[in-house]
Order: sequence, then structure tokens, then C-alpha cells
Amino acid sequence: MVEYFVAQCCPVCGSSESKVLYSGIKHTCNVLEKAGVKLENKDILTYALKCKYCKHIYLSLTLKDDLLSYYYNVVESEYYDSQKVHPKDHRPADTKKFAKFIENESKSGDNILEIGSGLGFLLKELKIAGFKTYGIEPSGFASSFSRNELKLDVITGMLTEKTYKNKKFDVIILSDVIEHISDPNQLFKLIEYYLTDTGKVIVLTGNSRSLYAKICGKKWLYFYSWEHMSFFNRRSIEFLLNKNSLKLSYYKNTAHSGSFYVNSILFFKTIVMIILEKLKIRKYNFYLMAFDHFIAVGKKTLQK
Repeated sequence: MVEYFVAQCCPVCGSSESKVLYSGIKHTCNVLEKAGVKLENKDILTYALKCKYCKHIYLSLTLKDDLLSYYYNVVESEYYDSQKVHPKDHRPADTKKFAKFIENESKSGDNILEIGSGLGFLLKELKIAGFKTYGIEPSGFASSFSRNELKLDVITGMLTEKTYKNKKFDVIILSDVIEHISDPNQLFKLIEYYLTDTGKVIVLTGNSRSLYAKICGKKWLYFYSWEHMSFFNRRSIEFLLNKNSLKLSYYKNTAHSGSFYVNSILFFKTIVMIILEKLKIRKYNFYLMAFDHFIAVGKKTLQK
């Protein structure tokens, strides 16, 4: 296992002081198989750890960066396995709603960059709204679709200081991305570098301290993918922002997708699933997702 994984300290504050929040985390192993790693859950003892200092939650083991780079750039995310035949936006109403939120946080004509822009549906909505949109996406399939089908300015690859020469952005978006990042501080140093003096970063990700995540415990769906290695909450995202010259200017608990009614139904279904497991009638590898995300906005602060 040494050749595949690395044990990590808290990726937000760097502390090695943590407690085991959940043991025996199960993961999707097709991620490992696609990256050339032949292991099963029983071979990998993984814990969800909670940092004693910044309260961030993270995996005790993560795939090494070279394997992750190969996986994202060459074999691509497990998410795209279901998209390659008929790529489409599976939650268009949520995309439009999030685009409207970003529009309200922006000014007319702003330069907007989405890191991990996926198939580009969010950028398309923002382009229609009149913004100058740019994207960067490691998946060759997704970035090609964005360029060829949606006519978007999207680069294939990972963001570095050399990606955009002489260009700054008023808004940078991380939508369902930050949980995939092994070194969020390195990413946020790049975000700070690319933001204008009054720029903002907008983050959408799972809320590890939501009531729903707590109810699900180690079977919260966010824990199930090997792609996910960091699980943020209000305290840890604010810590990360402050550490990188950004100030939390907006925070809201939300759902990943669907209406209040849909999420209520999913919440109820999860309670039923938990009861069925307690009664030893059914067994589940993971539960669902409902009311378990947040949107955070960090505004750049000028250092004196």
C-alpha cells in the first residue's frame, strides 16, 4: 500500500493533532482500478479524522498525487463514465439557480474563472448572462465537450501560475471541486494570485457538520468516493480563507441539488434505510445526500 497511498496531516492547518471520527470507511474501488491500483476495501484501513485545531475532517489516507494526476488527466473521473454516451446537465434547475447566485455576487462584465469546470454547463449560463467566462478542467473529455459543443474558453489541465499570463479574475468558482484537492492551501495560493484586488472566490461543497451528514455517519455518500479527501464545514472553510488573505463574506447551508420537497423525501428515505439496517433487514454501503452542502464566498483582503 505504501506505493499507492500517503498518510496526511490536516490539509487545512497542517496540524497532526486529530481524533478518529469514523473508522472502517468504505470507498468505491473502481476509482482505484481505473488508476491501476488493485485493492479492495478490506485491504485498506481508512479513517475519517477530525482536526483538533481547525475542526476540518479529512481522510487518514489519500492516493498519491502522481496517481491522482494520472487518474484525472488520463483515465478521467468516475463521474464521466455515465456521461460519455449522452453528456447532459443532470440538474439544469440547480445550475441556473447557482448561476443566478454568482450573477448577484458579480458585476456586469466581470472576468469569471471556474476551476474544475466539468462539462461547462455552469459557465454556459454565466456566458449567456454577459460575463467573460474561462474554465480549466483536467478531463480531456469534459473540456473538449465544453469547447466543441458549448463554445466555451476552457483549457485542459491543472491550474498553475503560468496558465493565464497577464490575466486576473473578478470571480473564481469552485463547484464540487475543493473536496477533491489534496493540498487546498496550494490551490488557494493560486486563487489569491489570480484574483483581482477586490475579487471573490465562491465555493460549493459538502457540509461535513450538517445534521444530515452527522446522521449518516461513516455512510454519508461524500465519504464513499476515493476522489473525495477533504470534508469542509463553516469553521474549516473560514480558516482556509483567512490563511490565504481572504475573508468569509457569505455562508449559507444548502442542498447539492433538488428542491426542499425532494430533499425532504431523501432525508426521510435515509432515516428508513438506517432503521432497516438497525433491524438487520437490509445493508447499505452508503446513504444518500440531502440538505448537506454549503455555499461560501471569500472576498480578497488587501494586506497592509
